[in-house]
Amino acid sequence: MKLFTSSQIRLIDKFTIENEPVAPVDLMERAARGLFQSMMCDFDLSKDKFLIIAGQGNNGGDGLALARIMSRISCDVKAVFCEFSENTSPDCFTNLKRLKDTESQILQVVTDPDEISTEPGRIIIDCLFGTGLTRPVREKFAKVIDKINKSGNTVVAVDIPSGLFGEDNTGNNGSIVNATYTLTIQFPPLASMFAENHKYFGEIKIVDINLSRQAIDETNSKYYTTDKDFVKPIIKKRGRFDHKGTFGHALLIAGSYGKAGASVLAAKACMRSGTGLLTVHLPEKLSDIMQISVPEAMLNIDSDSFIFSGIACLDNFNAAGIGPGLGTDKITQKAVVKFISEYNKPLVIDADALNILSGIKNFKNILKPGTILTPHPKEFERLFGKYENSYHRILFMQKFSAKTGVIIVLKSGITAISLPDGNIYFNTSGNPGMATGGSGDVLTGTITGLLAQNYAPENAAIAGVFLHSYAGDIAAEKLGENPLIASDIIKYLPEAWIKILS
Repeated sequence: MKLFTSSQIRLIDKFTIENEPVAPVDLMERAARGLFQSMMCDFDLSKDKFLIIAGQGNNGGDGLALARIMSRISCDVKAVFCEFSENTSPDCFTNLKRLKDTESQILQVVTDPDEISTEPGRIIIDCLFGTGLTRPVREKFAKVIDKINKSGNTVVAVDIPSGLFGEDNTGNNGSIVNATYTLTIQFPPLASMFAENHKYFGEIKIVDINLSRQAIDETNSKYYTTDKDFVKPIIKKRGRFDHKGTFGHALLIAGSYGKAGASVLAAKACMRSGTGLLTVHLPEKLSDIMQISVPEAMLNIDSDSFIFSGIACLDNFNAAGIGPGLGTDKITQKAVVKFISEYNKPLVIDADALNILSGIKNFKNILKPGTILTPHPKEFERLFGKYENSYHRILFMQKFSAKTGVIIVLKSGITAISLPDGNIYFNTSGNPGMATGGSGDVLTGTITGLLAQNYAPENAAIAGVFLHSYAGDIAAEKLGENPLIASDIIKYLPEAWIKILS
């Protein structure tokens, strides 16, 4: 799915209005019907009680139209219209008049926040501001938002939690609604992809109001979300007479004494990703563990019994992954830098290899185009420094990948992948149970295995991240999030493959 900025969404709305054609107020009616249908799925409209709090813009108009629809089916709904200025949008005013004319008994027009009563147990529907907000919310509307947040009631935000900006929330120190659910219109806001905003959105659901398909297709975007339908065409089909050589030879440089588990997890995941052959380079002390744990893997034994000190003869491999469990011994640091500098085939760099890179001035000069970095937020910070918020960090990733050709997989609750073409792909699958030691090692193995099969680095990153998170979701469904461990992700990789390809 494409994601759009607030200004782009306004243009898509405008195109829909002009070319469908549909009157703006009728498009608002369509949005209200979509919201109503979504709420029918999540609430018992015959028993639950609702309070719609509407502002003076089009978001408020959506709420007033929704109140009219709900009242017509005898739903227990009240609507509060916050008339704090003379600046009511024309379409909002139209819906205010319609509500007054047909269902006036449910409407309260207020000019002071103190007039609003948030009755306990009544579900509050926040329709104060939409994604077009550009200034922090203060004064009267801030008091309304603070009253909503202090109510203790279930809160449903329409489009976006009021007070939040659609993209960049730098300097936004105004009041913001803390929603239990957010019903986004047609597209999730870009702001919903960022960790610091999760507390405002709650659970997100998309309400499709059939905006112009042509406008959506023709509007350029640098932001996308991935799902099964997006990934399925990326996956290569196997031929009847293919053999193990067809699917490449992967190299994993992983493990040090005391950290054998990281190498085992990465190796198992690499095999489960479909690579034809796998060689794991590791210290001699780990060889028995690896051969017992992953009998399918071949070994290349380091000259040092405890750490990674170097590797020669790299011509036989189609792709490599380096970093899980390596440690940061000084000898290992030199060996990692040497390997990354000299290796000229597709490469995934993770974990301790990233930490070693962060200590090198101008480390980007030794990275080849197509290299995949897989940092978690702290590793990212060590590599690239701190950023004011996630939006600014994403802007940096776009520029860095476009300039260097390096792909960044920023692991988080929603993993962001930056590609050399400047596009950002957000992986919204996965679950908190995957926040466990070894999960990143599994991802490294998965992506490395795809690279060895001659997947383009861009596709290996996107497909590998999705496979990993989808397997994690299957594991959580079967086992629960709390007891989930990294090995469970590997266990359910085969089922993830089957479901994607079905």
